[in-house]
Amino acid sequence: MDQKSLVRQSILFLSAASLLVLFSGIAHASTASGPRVVGNAGVYNYSPSVIQNGNVQQFWWCGEGQNPQNPTQTSDTIQYESINLSTGATVGPESVLGETPGGWDSVYTCNAQVVEGVFTNPLGNGTNYTYAMYYTGTAQANGTLNSIGVAFSNDGINWAKYPNPVISYNPNDTAYGVGQPAAYNANGAAAITVLYEDTYPTESHVEATSTDGIHFTTQGTITTNGLSQVQIAGQSSAGAVTWGNAAYDDVSGDWYAVYNMAGTRPPSTVGGVTERGGAGVIVYRIPATSLLTGSTPWQQIFTVDTNLTGYEANFISGFLRDIYGNVNVKNAYPDIEIYTSASIPQPAWDATPADRGNSGNTNQWNIAWELWTPNQLLVPFKRFYNNTVHEVTTGWIDPNGGFSLQSTLAYLYESPQGSSTLPLYGCVAGNDDYFVSPSSNCEGQIFLGIEGYVSSSSGSGLVPLYRCFTGTDHFVSLEANCEGYTTESLLGYANSQQ
Repeated sequence: MDQKSLVRQSILFLSAASLLVLFSGIAHASTASGPRVVGNAGVYNYSPSVIQNGNVQQFWWCGEGQNPQNPTQTSDTIQYESINLSTGATVGPESVLGETPGGWDSVYTCNAQVVEGVFTNPLGNGTNYTYAMYYTGTAQANGTLNSIGVAFSNDGINWAKYPNPVISYNPNDTAYGVGQPAAYNANGAAAITVLYEDTYPTESHVEATSTDGIHFTTQGTITTNGLSQVQIAGQSSAGAVTWGNAAYDDVSGDWYAVYNMAGTRPPSTVGGVTERGGAGVIVYRIPATSLLTGSTPWQQIFTVDTNLTGYEANFISGFLRDIYGNVNVKNAYPDIEIYTSASIPQPAWDATPADRGNSGNTNQWNIAWELWTPNQLLVPFKRFYNNTVHEVTTGWIDPNGGFSLQSTLAYLYESPQGSSTLPLYGCVAGNDDYFVSPSSNCEGQIFLGIEGYVSSSSGSGLVPLYRCFTGTDHFVSLEANCEGYTTESLLGYANSQQ
């Protein structure tokens, strides 16, 4: 399988050998309340679309499976599962859409984005439909020349495809084409807006609108003003800025978009392993009036990465949306929920670099839940110790690592704020030497993610953060003498109180 049909090669790449993995088993966890994880066991699951109607959440995602129209073809399929949040009852997972033999989407189908509405006889068969699924497909074995198609349904499970692409690649394009659609229903009927990626003439994101869900008119190119993609692990030529999803907020009039961090970890840092899933995603917000003009820039909101989740891979995320594609979902809003393609479970706190890299393998990709709460800009920066090593972090700590909290040193901003624009990164050298660095390449060691943002200068209410070395491991201290150990550097200044 050539993953370029689904997302840029700079983010992911799968070899054809991955197709030999058998489609087997079901592994999902759900509760009557709280986070959900969905996916099929032993195969890749990623690029989710999630909508909620009442207490029922419906998931569609790209997963390895048998094409329902051609059981001899094992490739990308659109998988489905629903979960009743009140009872925990589930339907699926099951394959609900695959490639069309001999069609424009005969080789790959992926990146489904589903909205509800009123679609009147869109297929000319006299049937009206409730659901529309916009998806990426191609007939090219190398994953290029993608287009965006649409299928319609009345239950979210049984789908009928419109025969032709509704947004096609430019005939002069020789690369990816168009894909990664995000859909929004502006009037509850069929006034669909689709935001999507396009590689011609250069990598960009585009807005197109329709009155019937089928015939689209391009409105313009989406601004990049304010995007400051993290080029992880020193990948200075990490490729284009790509996203997983975008969603509208019809209360505030803002668009949200979740962009992939650029690049993957260099194999030299993870035991020679070539990782396929990216380390993290960054969520941004922009007023709808500035989406094309950039008059107000994108504002960085929060980050989901290995530092936060512990998962080696965190990429191509989808927002939890209502049936029309809004983020203001009942009982969740104003919190913003996203479902991230993640490698589950996390590697152990003392895993070897190669074990860390291998923990992100494609057969461990599932769909996992994360949450952002507005107006809580500061996150605690905590120092842990397990009698062997320290770990100082705003994020995940291995519960099996025997760590105890020593202190909460300070509070970091989860996105750039005021003078606090200096990012600090979580890193690890070898198996267990955790350290904090102002360098996104983690000084040639393993990149975990963004701890938060600090100021480069002192000020009222700020405390200094020093990086220290015991001779065997690193920690952070508020004391310039590093509590009697070696002082390596001043990292910056952080808030003393939340």
